[in-house]
Amino acid sequence: MTNVSDVLTPDETLPDEVDGHKRQWLQAFHPPVEQVSVPQVQDPANPQAIVADFIRQHSVSGQLVARSLFLLPPYSVPETDLSALLDALCLDANSTDITCVQGTEDAYFYSTQTMTANYANMCVQVVENDICLAIAEAVRFDCRTYPRPYKVAMLMQPPYSFESQQVTAALTAMEMHPDYADIRTVESSNAEPYLFSERFMSYGKAYGLCEWLEVEQYQNP
Repeated sequence: MTNVSDVLTPDETLPDEVDGHKRQWLQAFHPPVEQVSVPQVQDPANPQAIVADFIRQHSVSGQLVARSLFLLPPYSVPETDLSALLDALCLDANSTDITCVQGTEDAYFYSTQTMTANYANMCVQVVENDICLAIAEAVRFDCRTYPRPYKVAMLMQPPYSFESQQVTAALTAMEMHPDYADIRTVESSNAEPYLFSERFMSYGKAYGLCEWLEVEQYQNP
């Protein structure tokens, strides 16, 4: 049987107790052909607790867990069993931090202990490679919440880590798309580009704020 560690990325490892006997809940869906005598392990954890811990570990490293992951090898959990397991997880009083966010392509799980809803939504857009939507939602969130314009250079930082060419191409496409008609560009006097949403901010306010962020705050400490 393939180990859980075989599907982790190179810089990820699960603790021994997860990599070892705690993964036995998966074996219940695929009984071995040949019975082999093994020492009995006393483990109080139930399947939803195992999945919850798995999700929490990924959240700590800034990663979502896609629902479809459990349908693929080495897990290969049948659809009906997976639905029942995730339903039980959502009802488990010990897993109230486990939350689901629905993307266009899949449902994704994360722990609110270490990941905010806003960050999870950003990760969904990155995973599903919807760069235009990711940019628009980042800009709208900052303009609505703080409020402040969004520095274009931030799109090259995690969780996005877009290449500059990707950002340029996306902004060009957004100029022609009605869904992003509110997203506008503004530039400070030191030529640092920012973005803002006209739903939440005027051009004059956006310019004043980016000028303060880039220039004036350093002139008037």
